Amino acid sequence: MRVFVTGAAGFVGSHLVSALVEAGHQVVALVHERPATFPPGVETVKGDVLDVNSLEKGAEGCQAVIHLVGIIREFPSNGITFQRLHVEATENVVRACQEKGISILLHMSALGARPDSKAQYHRTKFAAEELVRRSGLDYAVFQPSLILGPGSQFLTDMRRLMGLRFVGLVGGGRYKFQPVAVTDVVRAFVLALERKELRGETWELCGPWVYTLKELLEAMAQAWGRRVVFFPLPRGPLSLAARFLDRFSWFPVTREQMVMLEDGSVCDSGAFYSAAGFVPRDVEEVLEVLKEV
Repeated sequence: MRVFVTGAAGFVGSHLVSALVEAGHQVVALVHERPATFPPGVETVKGDVLDVNSLEKGAEGCQAVIHLVGIIREFPSNGITFQRLHVEATENVVRACQEKGISILLHMSALGARPDSKAQYHRTKFAAEELVRRSGLDYAVFQPSLILGPGSQFLTDMRRLMGLRFVGLVGGGRYKFQPVAVTDVVRAFVLALERKELRGETWELCGPWVYTLKELLEAMAQAWGRRVVFFPLPRGPLSLAARFLDRFSWFPVTREQMVMLEDGSVCDSGAFYSAAGFVPRDVEEVLEVLKEV
């Protein structure tokens, strides 16, 4: 199948493009300004998800589109907002599919997406999902928890942070996560592309185990051989600081992220794994692989 992938140069996108090629699919990758190296045979189209013309150019001759583009942090002064990159971008992707007669659209959302969330990130993710579900296309929507694997910015940031030896944990690190391996996420997309019975659904994707933030960082420290002292970081002062400083990229956390921490990121994704026929990888297995990365 000939597949157009947005966000192809990103963390999940780079893994997905390789998996699609390995599975025998032809890939057309949308690239923006970020340099990217893809496997041999991958076609690239320079463009932007906010430009429907470049999307239509990339989708030409394809049978399916996989839409991965999303942001975790806004920079309104640069035009980088949740409304634009989640909702407007998805609207453009749907329109390109309809204009080019593409019937299959697989969409990356996020666990916790819902219309009544306190976080605009989750509200706009839900709005994007609704555009996909109402598009009339043969769709699948995936809502992953925290995704871990080679190239993960979260892992890169945590490894750098642990170099300080003393790490503060917001709220004492009690917030819960159920991280999922990037290999399982891309496998889910490939299977949904190939198997019609996995489409027409919104699937939550989590790993097999729930961790508190503290437990997750302790597992990382152990895997990387780091001796780290964790200490509780009061939420109040950090929230106040984020109110004034989260517009700067160097500040480590935003107000939106503080809200999402409270929500946690856990799910029961047994229905998907049962339908897809595979067992998710444990996060500690992922961290073992990352020891030399």
